[in-house]
Amino acid sequence: MTVAGDMWLGTARGRPLATVVLLLGCAGLAMGQQLVKGPFSGQLIDMRNGTLRVVTILEAPFTMKEKTADGSYKYTGFCVDMINELSRMLKFDYDLYEVPDRTYGAMTDDGEWSGMVGQLVNDKADIALAAFTITSERERYVDFTERYMDYGIGFLMKRSNKEKQNYFAFLLPFQPVVWACLLAAIFVVAIMLFITSRIRIKLNIANPERDNDRQFNIRNSIWFAYGSLVRKGVEPAPRSLPVRIMAGTWWLFGLIVISTYTANLTAFLTVKRLEQPIRSIDDLAKQTEIAYGIPTGGGLYSFFRSQQGTGTIYELMWNYMNTEPTTFVKGLTGGVERVRQGEFLFMYDTPMLEYLIKKDPNCELMMVGKPFRQLGYGLATQTSNRLSHEISLGILHLKENGKITELRDRWWPKVGCSMDGSESEAAAEGLALDSFVGVYIVVAVGGALAMVAALAEVSWHSYCNNRPNVPTQQEDTNNTVSEQRKLTEEVLRGIDNGTLQILIRKTPPVIDTCPAHNGGPPDIKSDGKFV
Repeated sequence: MTVAGDMWLGTARGRPLATVVLLLGCAGLAMGQQLVKGPFSGQLIDMRNGTLRVVTILEAPFTMKEKTADGSYKYTGFCVDMINELSRMLKFDYDLYEVPDRTYGAMTDDGEWSGMVGQLVNDKADIALAAFTITSERERYVDFTERYMDYGIGFLMKRSNKEKQNYFAFLLPFQPVVWACLLAAIFVVAIMLFITSRIRIKLNIANPERDNDRQFNIRNSIWFAYGSLVRKGVEPAPRSLPVRIMAGTWWLFGLIVISTYTANLTAFLTVKRLEQPIRSIDDLAKQTEIAYGIPTGGGLYSFFRSQQGTGTIYELMWNYMNTEPTTFVKGLTGGVERVRQGEFLFMYDTPMLEYLIKKDPNCELMMVGKPFRQLGYGLATQTSNRLSHEISLGILHLKENGKITELRDRWWPKVGCSMDGSESEAAAEGLALDSFVGVYIVVAVGGALAMVAALAEVSWHSYCNNRPNVPTQQEDTNNTVSEQRKLTEEVLRGIDNGTLQILIRKTPPVIDTCPAHNGGPPDIKSDGKFV
């Protein structure tokens, strides 16, 4: 069925066929319109003699003016490329002009529409081409096409040159619970080293010629655990098997912890973290230090105005903005100028804000917080015609073949200033405790193995002591050497503390004048006597 047939179907029901044909002919002559066949649905669409009146508003990168070589101006941008694709697809021409009041459109106090909505309602335009937000209030007076882009409302602020100070930045790579567990691990390992050594000494398992368990007192054990964790060589070096097992697993634990800490610390030190006081719409509504505002005469303005009496945070924000005259600015340009002055937050559509931040020559703009109000852009037409339907089909076709994505990649820069105001797009996060469960398990297994080894030594020693045994000559020799060694240590200790002195006196030898036995030479005695 044709568009004309669709339009007259409801009013022609029950009438003779000749009446319907007559009505269609009169309507076509009275309107003086050319009916052109659309390429998708096979239906007829009204093209107003093949040329459509398209109203737009200048807003980068959707619609912009560019000066040509001959001194004239031409329109460029995302929306211009999109309408060109649609005109080729739907076989129509268009005349593009700017809206006189440079606004999208909002209901005034006298019930009239301003901006591009007013151009459509007053039959001055056939299509509104821009980043036109689809709202229920506008939908009552104009027809919207299929969404060609989704977006949210973002927060634009001036970048702060003052970085957030943190004198304990070296602790940032790990969360506090991780640091607490590391400190506890040092003392636990030290206590385990101390207990293992004391048990071996108490049961006389340690070999004095090889082991050094006596040196692992509580002080040396703590120092050994700390020094090993920070990868510094410390004494005493473990010699017994249980202590070596514990030390080996602790060294592996320290290697993993220090390597992870170093890598994460590098990320924290290279990423500049700027202070962002606003992280959500709730933070913005609750604070009073930073002023905020919106453009007048747009969809966002109508949204906040409609929140009166709702008791939401949007009503609270609207009441604040009404008491501050400087919070309402003239369009996107006025909002950006106000933001550059400092201490002001501007709320606007995220696609335009992303473009401005990326193209900012001084990189002094940034987006903060999480966007709110997920909405969409569409083209608008007058009501009660099939034009919006045909354009919607064309937009769907452009989205399906990837043309919309191609146009967005063409007009939005991929490189430029950082969106959050930092020097790097990357961000590092503190490592949680679950990232270290594995290495703690390694230490636990190592401690368990050390205890098993200690218990095995204790069991073997007890078994050997319970057997009747006669000391061998070698054991007697070892005991004698051990006693001599203890005596030597006591003598040296007495010399060191001054309780023992050694007096050395040298006397000349005395020659024995008596004849020696068997006619040999006389013997000489150290006490001066002859033998």
